[in-house]
Amino acid sequence: MKKQKRWVIIPVTTAVLLALAGCGGQDNNTSQASNTPTSTSEEQTQSGSGGADFSNTSEGNNTAAGTANNENSSEGSTSTSAATGTQGQSSMNDVIQEIRSQLKMKDAVLPTSFALDKGKHLAAAIPVNSSDAFKVNFYSVDQSIPVNDASLTSSTKAPEVLAFYEVKTYKDPDSSGIFPDTDLDNIPDEMSVDLGHGIKGMAEGAAGSQYLTWKEGRWTLQIRSVSEDKMNNPGIAKKMVEYLESHTLPAPKDKGFVNVEYPSGGKTVNVTISWQEGKQIHQLQTNQVPNNALGMVASVK
Repeated sequence: MKKQKRWVIIPVTTAVLLALAGCGGQDNNTSQASNTPTSTSEEQTQSGSGGADFSNTSEGNNTAAGTANNENSSEGSTSTSAATGTQGQSSMNDVIQEIRSQLKMKDAVLPTSFALDKGKHLAAAIPVNSSDAFKVNFYSVDQSIPVNDASLTSSTKAPEVLAFYEVKTYKDPDSSGIFPDTDLDNIPDEMSVDLGHGIKGMAEGAAGSQYLTWKEGRWTLQIRSVSEDKMNNPGIAKKMVEYLESHTLPAPKDKGFVNVEYPSGGKTVNVTISWQEGKQIHQLQTNQVPNNALGMVASVK
């Protein structure tokens, strides 16, 4: 991640952000939790994970963000949670309900919607479960299985991981080091990028990486890629901004951070979304495309 002093905060002028301090179609209050994954990118389309793809969970499409030399996007299809039908959503709801029944934390919230390929089912394991912290690993499997089924931790046949979601309680959440101290006021003209809907981001390069950072309410969003990959960071950011016009992230009472990192080569992506709510920090990590990750967090309840 860039050094904090190089970041700048952009005033967000969207009507949605004027209403609340959250991110997305409405204002958001959230708590963040934090790991920052890394990944790079080149122009390509994949089905639900990695690359510069952008999957809009409401549309069921992945759109390649392209490289800096190619503004055109290509599309690949993928089935999303919305496309799984009533039976698929019912099965997903059963898994979420089973997780809730096992969690020891009072009033725990969880993602409730995931982008699953056609014919796949949601599965979950709970490696951490106490009154002040929990972690849930979500998987894509061929058949419905119980929460914490032994097959999920098999060393030889472990299924595909969709996402990790955890909530931790801190005595001092500010000591977590998760949230960058961003200041995006007065962005220099040569570094300013119009992302649409009245939102401007700041583009800069450092140590072989290129960054694009912007603010939406109390949320800071950042994309990092390897400079030599010439990724179209603005194209990716615009799709994220557009997606958040109709999908609302939790509203952090203090701060939230969406960190998208493309490792060298751009064939994979790591997304970490963190937000702070009181003494708790929530965090979702996934290698799904950014808009799929945003969709998971938007479904948290």
